[in-house]
Amino acid sequence: MTHSINQILKNYQVGMTAYDRCHAPTIASQWQAAQDEFLEFCHHPSFDEFWDILHATGRLVKRLTGIPLNLLAWPTVYKHGQRFAETGCIRSRRNCQGHCCVDNLRSR
Repeated sequence: MTHSINQILKNYQVGMTAYDRCHAPTIASQWQAAQDEFLEFCHHPSFDEFWDILHATGRLVKRLTGIPLNLLAWPTVYKHGQRFAETGCIRSRRNCQGHCCVDNLRSR
């Protein structure tokens, strides 16, 4: 499934909003997410994990300053946007906990 940049950004924004409703993006939670991504990179170094670190750190910077540096991590933004478009969740099937996906939000 191929989408335009605008559609990917829209899917990303809606997906991240849904995710943030279940997982409040506090400074502490964003710091923890950045640390978790860094540890994943240490265990399994790859460009994908590098982009995930940049995305998580960018979300922390956005929380602190309002500057959306997370968008610079385009591969991760694209991945989350595509996942959301395809499954209704930004998380991988392996990591999805099933309680903040779009289908579950509609039933609330």
